[in-house]
Amino acid sequence: MSISKRVDAAVIVVVPIIVTFLMILGGTPGKLGGIALVGLTVGAHIGLRHPLYFTRALAFSLGALPFGYIPGVHAPLVFTLGGAVILASVIHRTAVSRITHGEMAVIVLVIASALSVFATGSATVDYAEFGKWLVSTLVVVSLLRLPRSELELFGRIYVYSASAAAAFAVVIFVADPAGKLVRYLSPFGYGTEAESTRFVYTDGAATVRLAGTYIDPNAAGIGLFVALMLCVLLIRGRMRVALALLLFGSIVLTLSRAALFSVVFGVLLMLLFQNLKTRERAAIIGGFGLAFVGALAVPAVRNRVFSSFGSGDAGSSARGDALVDFPGHMAGHWLFGLGWGRAEFKDPGTAFDVNYVANAPLLTVYRGGILAGLAFVAIIVVGAILGYRCLRSRNWEHGFVGGGFIGFTLVALQLDFPVVTIPATTMAFSVLIVFLVLAWEKASDNRPDDRKKPRISSTRPETIISA
Repeated sequence: MSISKRVDAAVIVVVPIIVTFLMILGGTPGKLGGIALVGLTVGAHIGLRHPLYFTRALAFSLGALPFGYIPGVHAPLVFTLGGAVILASVIHRTAVSRITHGEMAVIVLVIASALSVFATGSATVDYAEFGKWLVSTLVVVSLLRLPRSELELFGRIYVYSASAAAAFAVVIFVADPAGKLVRYLSPFGYGTEAESTRFVYTDGAATVRLAGTYIDPNAAGIGLFVALMLCVLLIRGRMRVALALLLFGSIVLTLSRAALFSVVFGVLLMLLFQNLKTRERAAIIGGFGLAFVGALAVPAVRNRVFSSFGSGDAGSSARGDALVDFPGHMAGHWLFGLGWGRAEFKDPGTAFDVNYVANAPLLTVYRGGILAGLAFVAIIVVGAILGYRCLRSRNWEHGFVGGGFIGFTLVALQLDFPVVTIPATTMAFSVLIVFLVLAWEKASDNRPDDRKKPRISSTRPETIISA
């Protein structure tokens, strides 16, 4: 009998005995310990034998349950699965060894942020927040180690699961304003009315915004925007049309101006810079024009969009005030920032009082200092270069992703902050970076190492082995 089989046999015998003992004699702490031991044992087995299960599970949870928790254990799904994916990419040989410029920029950001937290960290919460951000960011490197066929499967799972979450959110938005349906997801940590809908106040009237399992409508707009990009890149036929319409409609109902204008700006860039056939150009202009006009036909959407350009928009006024106050906040803290576990990042009331900048690059400086801010800007610049190369390709799907990324960096990252402060949204942005790289590879026929088709172990079909 091999050593691995002996270990498996020992685990099968020993773990159930320990768990049974804890469940009978340990009370509530013992029961929780038993559940945790079972989870760790199962997780270790999957990580060693079937690591790609973690990757696929991460795609599903990030798309469908981005703010969910592991049933029975108060541990975030996305954070736990993200950590497992990173660990699996370390202990298993990978299909791709090439490091892209985008990944290098991400690694520089990680180093600068680590220096920041070590310089400013004074409590456990600082290191905890950095740890969640670190996992959400390093997912870029781990996913780009996958064979491209497996990476595309990850993207399709994300699209399908996000589309299911969007459909669920639309049902809540239309037929269940009390949010009772969300309570069926209570095993995953959902279940309050505030987690199904949020409100935006326009002229004293409360307008419902779509959120669903994304909890925050602005975070929902970003997550669904990423799903829309991946849908166009990876899905084909009538399914792509149906899911794209669902995702775009859901983005509209979030009333997230950052996400909506990112889509609009991305399409405009594609029409300006990409060499499109006349039929393709006409189809894009006609289809997107009809979709946008249809969105503006909804009074709440129309008011939300056009209020962006009025002097009475409270959000715009607050952003202007935050920009004016930014240098004063940073006085004496430019090098390493103000810190990671600050109350304004976790408490909405404190955030309202502090009114920090709703701008991703500047907020990165606010939290982590000028070095981290410059590294974040480097990611944007490298991504914009890749996006422009996608725009110059012959395939409009690649141009859609490239233009969408540039639009996102010029609009969403300048108007909103979830990418910096909410780990699940940070991971969604990481996924966008990953598939921008994939779109660039397809557009330029610049394939990574797995062009040789990595061989797969016959006894462990899910374990990646380099060619």
